Amino acid sequence: MPASVTEEQIYQALRKVVDPELRHNIVELGFVQDVDIVGDYVHLDIQLTTPHCPHAEQIVRSIREAVGAIEGVATVDVERACMKEE
Repeated sequence: MPASVTEEQIYQALRKVVDPELRHNIVELGFVQDVDIVGDYVHLDIQLTTPHCPHAEQIVRSIREAVGAIEGVATVDVERACMKEE
């Protein structure tokens, strides 16, 4: 039986996900707002820079692939929001 998935493993995987336009990983950019792990289920809240981020689907797909590749993760749920302009 694999060990429980840790938040550090999730963040290590997320550091491999790079915003194609900004060319930095989503952890560095502060896009990751919350990580919840329940058994083999991972829920992530991410916050993108603009409401119509042209790369949103690509970023979400990359998140699911990176986190889903971690041993012990069966389901990756990504909820995304956009930063509000003030």
